[in-house]
Order: sequence, then C-alpha cells, then structure tokens
Amino acid sequence: MATKTTKRKGETSTTVSVGIRIDPKIKFALDMMGREQKRSLTAVIEWAISNAIAQQHTGSFGETFSELIDKIWSTDESTRFVKMAFYIPQALTYDELRIWETIKASPFFWEIYPDGTWSTTPEQINYAWIRSAWDSLLEHVEKNKNSPTIVPIRDKDIVPF
Repeated sequence: MATKTTKRKGETSTTVSVGIRIDPKIKFALDMMGREQKRSLTAVIEWAISNAIAQQHTGSFGETFSELIDKIWSTDESTRFVKMAFYIPQALTYDELRIWETIKASPFFWEIYPDGTWSTTPEQINYAWIRSAWDSLLEHVEKNKNSPTIVPIRDKDIVPF
C-alpha cells in the first residue's frame, strides 16, 4: 500500500493509494456522478464508500459500521489493534489473534489486583504500556510463532521505545 504524505505549513496530510478494478459501466457512472457533483473521481469514490460505511449495520448492538470504526480508529497502531480486539475480535487474523492472546496472557499490560490477578476487560488494559512495549511485543510473538501455546511476554523482555 503506497502512502503519500503532503506537508504544508504546520500540517501533515496522509492518504493511501489503492488500486482497484471496476466494471466499465460503474466507472462511467462514477464519472457522471463526479460531473454532477463537481467532484474528482477520487472524491466521488471516497464519498460513495463513506456513504456505504455509514449505512452498513454491524451485527453488534445495531450500530453502523461507521459508529464502530469511530470507536476503534486511532492513529496509533497499538491502540487501534487493542480496540479492534475488544470490539470486533472476529475480524482478527490468526497472526493478530496470537498477538492478542499474548497480550491477554501477559500481566505487564493490565492493571493488577492486590491478589496478583488481572482481568482482560477494556477498563483494565493500560494503553500506555501497550504503546511502550509494542515493538518488543511484536518481536516476541514472531520469535514464539512456532510454539503450540501462547508464551506471555515478561517485563524483562520489554525494551521501551
């Protein structure tokens, strides 16, 4: 995925380039919509996708996909990942599931109760600790990818950024 960053005075804007194949009739319709709306082809496609996302309902709590994305989206990869794991765990790939299972099995990332236990609920996770250990966590999961069981990461294995 190509990323283009445009820097103006005090501003950063990032867009992602996506290559798609569409039916010629759909392309023609998009061109006509662009002319009607006085928008570029890219703007029409973004508008159409945004509308589709806003209208699509998820299976959970009757919310739209747009509302779900608003809960999950963060510019920080680790925060976005954890929120995705909490809100739509069924969307995790196998590799992402290994990362999530490692987080859940590692006390470092959670608020610990006085008896030494922890709960893997959204209220108990410490996003700052996840962010500071993200690279170490990914490295740890990759190193242990062939283990038949999840290997929790230990405090001493975490190299803060």
